[in-house]
Amino acid sequence: MKLLTTTTLCFVSVFLFAQHKDHAVKAEVSPLSFQPVLSQMLSDSLLTDYKMDVTVMTVTPGGIDTVSHRHDCELFGYVLEGSVEIALITKSPKLFKTGEMFYEKRNVLHTVTKNGSTTKPARVLLLFLIKNGRPGYTAEYPNKTK
Repeated sequence: MKLLTTTTLCFVSVFLFAQHKDHAVKAEVSPLSFQPVLSQMLSDSLLTDYKMDVTVMTVTPGGIDTVSHRHDCELFGYVLEGSVEIALITKSPKLFKTGEMFYEKRNVLHTVTKNGSTTKPARVLLLFLIKNGRPGYTAEYPNKTK
């Protein structure tokens, strides 16, 4: 009976550890967060099927996102605080500091977003000009997990 109880306790301990380990991986927090600011249809007659979506992206201190993706729209970014490294098409990032702006052409492959500071978050104002019906975000490898 004692052997059965010890074996059962070992099994339960391993089972709970495995569940906790899986839970910890699933609870991993993204290095990026987004706060919507404005979504507005454009009024120019040549742009009536387009809208402007504006959001503030915050990158955690030391945060790095390497999920390759595309935006089916024009994207402009303005660094409000800190600095970010952005890599498009290749893995060679370019640094943008407070007050600087970057542009991503429609459907260009975005491979890296990184906050170079390990102590302060970086904040970037993102402006998307997007045609109705187009996806704003498409993962390059949708079935690949991090």
